[in-house]
Amino acid sequence: MNEPQRQSYLKALGLTPWVARVALPGAAPSPELAPPEPPPAPEAAPASIEAPRVAVETETPKAPPSLSSELERTPPPAPRPVATEPAAPVQTAPQPVAADQALVFTLEAHLAGETWLLFQQSDAKAPGLGRHDGALATSLLAVFAAAPSRPRRFYCPLTDDQPMDRNAASQALTAFVAGLARLDGGQRALFCLNETLAKQVLGTERYQGFKLGEMGALVVSSLDEMLSEPARHKKRSWQAMVESGFHG
Repeated sequence: MNEPQRQSYLKALGLTPWVARVALPGAAPSPELAPPEPPPAPEAAPASIEAPRVAVETETPKAPPSLSSELERTPPPAPRPVATEPAAPVQTAPQPVAADQALVFTLEAHLAGETWLLFQQSDAKAPGLGRHDGALATSLLAVFAAAPSRPRRFYCPLTDDQPMDRNAASQALTAFVAGLARLDGGQRALFCLNETLAKQVLGTERYQGFKLGEMGALVVSSLDEMLSEPARHKKRSWQAMVESGFHG
């Protein structure tokens, strides 16, 4: 198809053909097309055939938008919120313990089967039980068929420069017994304490069972009391041990 016919078909379809007067950026080069020469006119009716006029529309290529104009149209970003770190909790200094409220005692602990036996030392500063109360503790451990082992000790206060009142001592002793059971086993605890210490640290009367955390527990007379008044304290302690199931 020649160019005049193509343009005629485009005109019949309602499409306006156009060509650019200047080369468009990035466009492939176009060959220059000259209109064909008109055919000779018949002699009877000479007429000149004019080539259809081509409507040429020009478009001026638009320059790409500059960076500055883009920045002017772009709204500035919203300011980011300033990240704030959570305030650290204020740690209050421990209240000083009055001299008359500070407790000082030492317990020697032995594991016998499923029972932990904890004996109050007559001398809290001594390295262990004395000769007489030590012999009584050995006899009591034999009732529970305890195997020879190194005793554990609970010291109150934990350090000499940090006195402990009854509440702090109770929490520390409860955690100590729970730690013994978690590490070496045991399901119950038998304490040999004097009456004052039993009320201050364990908050219970002697000779009656109670719960210490998740363990069953019982407090009987101290070894010193059993040695000084055996008829009273040995008998009362043994009766409480049998009634509570702490008799080996």
